[in-house]
Amino acid sequence: MNIRKIAVLGGFATGAALAFAPLASADDLTSVLSGEESLLNGQFDTDALLAGDYSDVTQPTSTDPFAMITPADISTVQGTGTTPFDYLVYGVDPAQAGLASDPGSYNVLNGAEAKFDDAFNVAYSALLNNGALDTNPADYIGNLPTGFANDTAAQAFEYFYNFGIGDLSGFFDTNLTSLDISAQSATELFSLLGSL
Repeated sequence: MNIRKIAVLGGFATGAALAFAPLASADDLTSVLSGEESLLNGQFDTDALLAGDYSDVTQPTSTDPFAMITPADISTVQGTGTTPFDYLVYGVDPAQAGLASDPGSYNVLNGAEAKFDDAFNVAYSALLNNGALDTNPADYIGNLPTGFANDTAAQAFEYFYNFGIGDLSGFFDTNLTSLDISAQSATELFSLLGSL
């Protein structure tokens, strides 16, 4: 089995663990987010280890919860999209998918996993709060889009989920937009969450 297939299977296994673990023991978004960050870091460390670049990883700190490639080593670890690390983190065609200027665990699966985590956080918070959107930036992995505080939970979920599908499309170098969620479907889903 080649290394690309191993990376993809590892990504799916991590995604499944991420999807189901919070449901078993989450009490608030702080513990959920901590678990998501740990899983992203573990997968990033594994990718770097498989690529032979583990010694170039700066581990998370109390002020930065993400593993990252040491800035001085980015040009040799990541290169121009042709290194083993690039294929493990960014997918089939790393140059086409888009290389990060600061590669870190938030780039796993070309960034898709972090966006799916944020979509999950929107849904989980809405479930706990009668469908309301959690606008606290500390409860999300990535940067929040402009106007986020004015969105509904359905709009935020649609944004993060579809962004994740776009990143996953880049990872596999194929158009996966047929998996996007429509605004209507997101609204219906969150109407259901608000009524639970």
